[in-house]
Amino acid sequence: MDPLKTLRYRFVRYCVNRAYVNVDLSNKPAEFVNFLDDVVEELRDLEHVMAEDLNKAEQVLTGEFVEKFHQLKERDREVAKAFFSNILRNCLELEEIAESKLGGVIRRLLDEVERA
Repeated sequence: MDPLKTLRYRFVRYCVNRAYVNVDLSNKPAEFVNFLDDVVEELRDLEHVMAEDLNKAEQVLTGEFVEKFHQLKERDREVAKAFFSNILRNCLELEEIAESKLGGVIRRLLDEVERA
């Protein structure tokens, strides 16, 4: 399977949803949980755009994806860091993505998120 097909079929199901289930939302206000839900939905919508071609996927990851990270980080730095790190790690677990051009992009983004 090529990286684009992997993104199309697994970005939401494996990368985003898996990271979302592991977010600790205990003691978080409802307003924050609702905001996080909105961010998750917006990330899920990126799946279709990224599947167009590898360059578009790279643009989305370095643009809109990073923007969503910064929006969430403004509300809760630790949750944002954990959630987005896990999304990126989950993507790197997928061999087709890790070994493609996107693997390098994702590793750089992971470094950026973890330093934030």
